[in-house]
Amino acid sequence: IEGPLMIVAGAGSGKTKVLTTRIAHLMANGVDAFNILALTFTNKAAQEMRERAKSLIGKPAKDLTICTFHALGVHILRQDGEVLGLKQNFSILDSDDVFGIIRDAGAGADTATARAWQWKISSWKNIGLNSETALAQAQTDEDRSVALLMARYEERLSAYQSVDFDDLIRLPVELFRNHEQVRDKWQRRLRYLLVDEYQDTNTCQYELVKLLVSGLGKKPM
Repeated sequence: IEGPLMIVAGAGSGKTKVLTTRIAHLMANGVDAFNILALTFTNKAAQEMRERAKSLIGKPAKDLTICTFHALGVHILRQDGEVLGLKQNFSILDSDDVFGIIRDAGAGADTATARAWQWKISSWKNIGLNSETALAQAQTDEDRSVALLMARYEERLSAYQSVDFDDLIRLPVELFRNHEQVRDKWQRRLRYLLVDEYQDTNTCQYELVKLLVSGLGKKPM
């Protein structure tokens, strides 16, 4: 039950069954459900995994953390986002809200342009960039302009006490990188990490996983 394990198999061959059976095996060998995290990409997959785990384990399954990457990000930020200046009751913006704020920050650009800016900002966040690092890496005048727009967008999010969907991964990564005490707490809490469809992780999700598993030598909470 110690050390990394990767399973490579085709669709429908039973990877989710292996994952949930492994959770049951961990618990049968004395691992507390409180210290187990299973991550997946959709709410439907997470719900199916919870149901399978419950059928194998029973009531103790309620103490497992089985969720999407974004749900985990919400959980982390609700507990420790104040370190980054977020209040516990911050709002999560949907795509249309984001579009409206970006378009307004860009002085009412046309729809196609504002959507292109939205996509660019999202792609930067998914590789862990904020406006400052995006501006530092910008290679073209267009990218520099979008990075400056991104800074205005970030200011508005901060003023509204809001985050967008991409921030739910990027901000926990920033939190763990820059605040060792918070990272240490979550590393002790979530000591057994299982990721469904791991090959689909983007750069930011990969960094989040890496930051969580880097403290596995520590005693659990």
